[in-house]
Amino acid sequence: MEIWLPILIACACYLTPSFLLFKKQTPDKKLTNFNALLIGIGLLAHFTILKASISFNPINLGFSNALIATSFFSILIFWLLNFNKNFNYLQPFLLIPSAFLLIIHPLFLSNHFLTTDLSPLFITHIAIALLAYSLFTFSAYLAIFILIFEKKLHQKKKIDMLLSGFQPLIEMENFLFNINKIGFLLLTVTLISGILFSEQVFGTPLQFNHKSVFSILAWLIYGLLLAGKKLYGWRGRNSIYISLTAFLFLLLSYLGSKFVLEIILHR
Repeated sequence: MEIWLPILIACACYLTPSFLLFKKQTPDKKLTNFNALLIGIGLLAHFTILKASISFNPINLGFSNALIATSFFSILIFWLLNFNKNFNYLQPFLLIPSAFLLIIHPLFLSNHFLTTDLSPLFITHIAIALLAYSLFTFSAYLAIFILIFEKKLHQKKKIDMLLSGFQPLIEMENFLFNINKIGFLLLTVTLISGILFSEQVFGTPLQFNHKSVFSILAWLIYGLLLAGKKLYGWRGRNSIYISLTAFLFLLLSYLGSKFVLEIILHR
């Protein structure tokens, strides 16, 4: 199967930087540049897989395709940001799960074709939605890392090699809120445009099913978190838990419904 070659290339390029990070506690600039090159090649192979799977004519946004599309954009965000900020410590959190998703991708392929006469505005809606989900996925990985890092600090344990090259905790938290802020704006646009396009694509106005309810709950929780940060200076472990709770609702609204309908019920 032709798709296995880019899968193997992407997995090798994603797993090698994580292996090198475990092997060398303090990555130097030369190693960082080499890892960036590998991840860039991995992204090209990843895009090849996406192009072959989604096909674009018509667009196939099945469960597995949605997973690898979200992981692709999450890694792309990390790769671009890592040129200006040191996010090397996030490599295992992002790259290892993404490699696993690519390996199992052919096993969970399902078809969910969108209509062939999609307007440019609806294509934009899909792109914004994927970018919003990817930003929130990236922020969830960062939130999990912050929890692990904070636990290490409170236990007064030596920071191990997985946490090498870390930034100050307050800087990571502020960056997390900034990512959530951009994601919240994109999610707002996604929900509004979703209402407008619901009748065009599905033939019915927006209905309050589990998908829309979970999406709105996620939007409300993210909004509450950002308002609390702005008005009351919320930070610390509780704000991280709130962020992860919102992400869980977002995960259930999109991928959860796709998994049940396409993989379990085969609809």
